[in-house]
Amino acid sequence: MSYDLAVYVPEAFDLEVISGVVNALPGLQLEESSSGSADGPQNWHILRGKKAASCFTLEGPYLVEPEDVPHEVTAAVLGAGVMYSILVEGSDPVSIPHAVRFSKRMAKVGTGAVVDDQTEEVWPKTSSRKAVKPGPSTIIDMVDVRWYHLINEVQDDFPQRYLDLARQYLPEAVPKRFGSYEPLQGNLARDGDQAFVRAFAESEGVSTVGTFPVTGAYFNGVFGGNWNQDRPIRQGDVQSASLSIHRDVLEDPQWRAGFQRFFVAVAVELRSFYATAEVDPGRWEWTGRTLWSLPSPITLYYQKTAWGRWQGLTAHPTWMAWFSPLYADLVRSHLPGTVEEYPAGLLHRFGDGPQDRERIIERWPEAAQWVPAELTAVPNPHEEDQFAEIMPERLTQMLVPPPPQPDCT
Repeated sequence: MSYDLAVYVPEAFDLEVISGVVNALPGLQLEESSSGSADGPQNWHILRGKKAASCFTLEGPYLVEPEDVPHEVTAAVLGAGVMYSILVEGSDPVSIPHAVRFSKRMAKVGTGAVVDDQTEEVWPKTSSRKAVKPGPSTIIDMVDVRWYHLINEVQDDFPQRYLDLARQYLPEAVPKRFGSYEPLQGNLARDGDQAFVRAFAESEGVSTVGTFPVTGAYFNGVFGGNWNQDRPIRQGDVQSASLSIHRDVLEDPQWRAGFQRFFVAVAVELRSFYATAEVDPGRWEWTGRTLWSLPSPITLYYQKTAWGRWQGLTAHPTWMAWFSPLYADLVRSHLPGTVEEYPAGLLHRFGDGPQDRERIIERWPEAAQWVPAELTAVPNPHEEDQFAEIMPERLTQMLVPPPPQPDCT
């Protein structure tokens, strides 16, 4: 038996830092030798007292995937990707307090967190991943995220899966409040996950409020099997989910990495055939607590319902886009910028940090026509429904005929 602690930090320590943590704690000393691969995890013995009795063992660093980091740690640490294990052999009651103090000191130095494997408690209780909020009355840019999918392909457990994915990759997207009308009535901390899941069974539209830098999300359509709604719902309709996040935080590689994983994970979970993350510049005023929309000459791409029919890809480039196999082969060879292949689709990105439309075309002139024109829904000043010339067949076959349009004559 041993008493085990785990320290999660964004980056591995060098020997000098580890020695510094040991030396800062009275009565402890680092054994000079260590074992393990020179390029991999090491084992250090930490000794205590004048007799240099064995106190505990430090093992690591171990690289950990985001999927393997406890949700409580992800909520407390930005970019936790390295883990150290601290073991007190035989659960020696004299050594345990030393190991606990060492682990907390290590977490503090590395801006990380400690998990006590015996109690599952996490320290510190506060989060180090707080994003810096802009001052009141500041005009800010947002990133508008849209996931598009077919109504009959989303799984009934998606509302719960959304919570799970947000906790895993982007805790700020976990809703604080939720509901179908203002003021939002649901409170996740008070009501629990099941109340969030039930909200989808009671409405065709659920809004959420997140934690800054995520301002909120919106789910439009049928989620969680809520087919019994008073509107003409057809198998084969296109529906969407959306989210807004402050642009500035995504300039930080650690924030951006978590956001990208979340963006892709939700796309895969929804079986999205197309998803976008588009910079919405200069159209938002931050009051200090919320956002106010301002007039803007920039028009973002919003897929109009067109009675649930898909209209086509956006005619202008967006910072980030996801294409399922329905579109991947049609666009892959045309895309400037960075392309990443996944088993379930293709992720395209212009640059690293978020780029708005004008900046994209300035840096990549060929991006003015970023995908073949026949795949796009060309904007129409008369706001009439426009459809791309070429679309995957699966997006054009409605399983149920569209409802009759009202006779306005």
